[in-house]
Amino acid sequence: MRPPSSPRGAAMLLAIVAIAILSALTADLAYETQVRLRIATNARDELRAEALAQSAVTVSRLVLGFQYQLDQVMGAGQTAGPQATPSAGGQAPAAPSLASALPHPQIWRIVPVSSALTQALFGGPAGEQTAPPGAPGKGAGPRGDQPALAAASYGDFEGGFSARIEDEAQKVNVQLDSFATSGILSAQVDAFLRMVCDSRWDPLFDRSDADGQRYSRSDVLSRMKDWVDPRPSVASSSAVSFPGGNCSPLVPSNPFEDGFSDKNYPYDRGPDRYRTKNARMDSLDELFLVAGVSDAFMAAFQDQLTVYLPINGTMNVNADDLRTQVRIALQWVDPVSYLQLADPTVQQKLHERLALYSSNGALGITFATFQQALQDLNLKLRSDLALQQKAFTDRSLVFQVRALGAAGDVTHETLAVVSFDPKHAAPADRPVQTLAGTGTLNLGQLIHWREE
Repeated sequence: MRPPSSPRGAAMLLAIVAIAILSALTADLAYETQVRLRIATNARDELRAEALAQSAVTVSRLVLGFQYQLDQVMGAGQTAGPQATPSAGGQAPAAPSLASALPHPQIWRIVPVSSALTQALFGGPAGEQTAPPGAPGKGAGPRGDQPALAAASYGDFEGGFSARIEDEAQKVNVQLDSFATSGILSAQVDAFLRMVCDSRWDPLFDRSDADGQRYSRSDVLSRMKDWVDPRPSVASSSAVSFPGGNCSPLVPSNPFEDGFSDKNYPYDRGPDRYRTKNARMDSLDELFLVAGVSDAFMAAFQDQLTVYLPINGTMNVNADDLRTQVRIALQWVDPVSYLQLADPTVQQKLHERLALYSSNGALGITFATFQQALQDLNLKLRSDLALQQKAFTDRSLVFQVRALGAAGDVTHETLAVVSFDPKHAAPADRPVQTLAGTGTLNLGQLIHWREE
């Protein structure tokens, strides 16, 4: 007969099991607590970063408001060139001396919009200039060259913001709804074709899309025109000729003709069918809907394009990058100087001369200044230059603000487009704002807003 087993040792086993279960529950609870705390911290920092990005937009509007007031005091910007008659030989009259041209400071270029600026203006310690985690730094690319953020103290937390202001009138306007009789539409078309003419962009126009369609440079231009054309079905056809290749467009005063096809045909193919908008584009992202505009196309040209100018919006001669300066020069010089202007050495000299006249962008240049820079390089000006200059201005009214706010490990980007142009009729829900409601400083009208 077996002796009865001893109950000794069962308590220790139960204790070990209980401790193991409680340890697992405790570890799980601690992990969940840490996760919830991290989520709450990120949500808090996201709210702070969003507020800081909005602050950057507000400070940018303040700077632009001072710029607008300064421009108003110094006189309205030019909308057309000097109405002088050409001299003998078809050469445009000599530009007035630089001393007679009244330069206007471009304070929106001079003033760096950042949290360091607010700390310097309104007091408080400014932190070390460091880029927060995930924030773009200098040299990160055309869309990521935000300045380093200054970690400033805001009550019980530290954060920073910065903003980059861009002049929309220095970009190529693909909102092709300007009046053909204004001369502005032909200048828009010329600028677009010169932007895409280089042979390195041939793969963008030689490939077939998912529906087996291939769109040339002129086809893409016509599809952009059709998208905003209010006529419901009439397609547009390009009237531009290229006697010397892609980079020598001959643009008539009316660069489009009525075609014989249905402009909705490219959008009736494939599973996701839609129709042209037949109205103005509301944002640059809408270009993705236009036939022939691919992701690769937007990656190549998005930073050079705009749709935010009003009807008959003019281009600004105060460009600070070489490619835009050359595009403007090609529209101002006589065709006999095209070959000379194609020389990279001449282009660099033009860039340096304009930088000298504008004090590296601190001062705005006038039509006379730009003319002088071209004549300094012995470039022959167009005989109808005064007419051509109607498509240009020397002061802008529409700006894009790219604002970045950072708090903790979170960054928040806000894109805003601010207009001071009276052609942008302000709806009741988006009135033109003034400083503190006093009406003393116009802060412009927000015509586009996007947060990322």
